[in-house]
Amino acid sequence: MVKNVAVIVDSSFYIPKEEQQKYNIYVIPTPIIFNGRIKYDSDWSSAAKFFKDMNSAKKMPSTSMASPADVLKAFEQVRADGYRQAILMTMASGISGFYNMAVNLANDYQELDVQVWDSKFTLMVSGVQALLAAELSAQGITREEIMKKVALLRDSTRVFIVVDDISHLKRTGRLAGGAALVAGLLNIKPILVFNKASKIVAIGKERQMKRAWNWLLKQYAIDAPDFDRPIRVLFADANNRALTENWQADFHEKYPDVITDFIPIGPLIGVHTGEKAVGFVYMDDWKDIARHH
Repeated sequence: MVKNVAVIVDSSFYIPKEEQQKYNIYVIPTPIIFNGRIKYDSDWSSAAKFFKDMNSAKKMPSTSMASPADVLKAFEQVRADGYRQAILMTMASGISGFYNMAVNLANDYQELDVQVWDSKFTLMVSGVQALLAAELSAQGITREEIMKKVALLRDSTRVFIVVDDISHLKRTGRLAGGAALVAGLLNIKPILVFNKASKIVAIGKERQMKRAWNWLLKQYAIDAPDFDRPIRVLFADANNRALTENWQADFHEKYPDVITDFIPIGPLIGVHTGEKAVGFVYMDDWKDIARHH
């Protein structure tokens, strides 16, 4: 039996295991270089354990792109499982060369028709794009139609990241902007976004997390009326769930009907954000898009 469209992602999407299995989503592992060794997220039992190791590491960790061999292995597996078409979704092309590498590999691979998609984000922010694609594929919709719906979701997405310590993004080269800008952010809480080129840039700064949260709430109040579908809000944290739980409780007091979820910032992205970073994300509810196509 020929299956509809396979969905392949890189491991920065942090799609929960149960949903990977439910939708048969294929995951390409992305390596972390830790004390000179190649490791993967799965080598740590929890984000807390990873950040403990990171904070005491002799040399700060870095990340690398997934290997071409692992990408081709995923293509082979998808083909062996009976698919003729696939969508390979990657983390933002502005923060990783993986998208460009994937495009080249997909073009050269003749045995499977693979469309590569730049999710423009990372974490479960990108993960929900994969869930939407997989849900629509299960409904038997064509790839072209699936991609139109995923584009709607991606274009509706607003991501704000507040890091506790900017030095990690500076060290890993993931913050766009000059040295003077970075120097000005050292002892405060910068508010970061992905710009149109999907690079990370600072758009605000506050002295404390409480003030950063008030800034984010104001921004949400400005943007929310522009949405014509139900909104889904995601709270991300790098081992800082107590803070995002406070934010969520405060948010629900103001907006009791909006759906919210917690998502992790795991080791692969935590290398760049550092511990205690948090994210506030809002977008069209992907489940609403899946229901009304």
